[in-house]
Amino acid sequence: MATIYRALATAVLALYAYVVFSGVGAGDGPETLAAHLRAGLLASVAGALVNSLPFAYFIGTRFWVKAFVRASRAPDSWNGRHDQWMKGRAYPFMYFAAFAPALMAITGGLGETGRIAGWWHPSVVTLGLACQLVALRLTPRAMSRNSALMDQLADEHQVPKPGTPQMEELLEEEERVALPPLFQLSRVLMLLSANAVILWLYLRFGTEGWRNAPLLPFAIPAAVLLTLGLGLNQRHDPNHPEPPARAWARAIAWGAALTATCVWLATTVI
Repeated sequence: MATIYRALATAVLALYAYVVFSGVGAGDGPETLAAHLRAGLLASVAGALVNSLPFAYFIGTRFWVKAFVRASRAPDSWNGRHDQWMKGRAYPFMYFAAFAPALMAITGGLGETGRIAGWWHPSVVTLGLACQLVALRLTPRAMSRNSALMDQLADEHQVPKPGTPQMEELLEEEERVALPPLFQLSRVLMLLSANAVILWLYLRFGTEGWRNAPLLPFAIPAAVLLTLGLGLNQRHDPNHPEPPARAWARAIAWGAALTATCVWLATTVI
């Protein structure tokens, strides 16, 4: 995974460099500006996707380490050793590198229309490029250390073999501690709700041709997803499940509040 991320991050840096080069001549005319905006949009999407890979990798391997530790009855200290990636030098740069593409695109759109000072966009771009360079240097090393830790865990501890009493006991235990499927689905729905709003924000403030994108076509699906997500989350929480009436009443109240707020913004402010 470290090699894959290194290659993709290098490609993103090359794409960033092309966008910067196209931005130097963006003031020569509408055609050069449009080319810069298209390249910036592509670079923003690619940068966000590539820089989300380390988080997907570390979060995914964390679930693997936790499951392996439970199955092999290894000391819980292995989980703490895995979580050290969040305390390493690479973490803050990984974090900003993931958010920098959206910030660069938004400040570019706002600067081009004169809504913010012109120095904001090049400053954010410079900071984003610097963080991407540092992340390219440090993140693969963190991934390699994590991979070595997983190999060491697998070498020193073994899970029960299939068909043995120990495996049957393990399966029963896993069924007791597993998160309910609808509770896991609730998190996905709430994430999709937030993404719908983020997509509208990007279209509104970070692009040229979609600045008049209306809020409600994005806000209403976001409110529906939020309502469903909150209702399922509170109803199927494995630690504190709420009664159906209370869970859904609270979820509907939050969804209605979000819908009312967005309608007010769409009709009076935006």
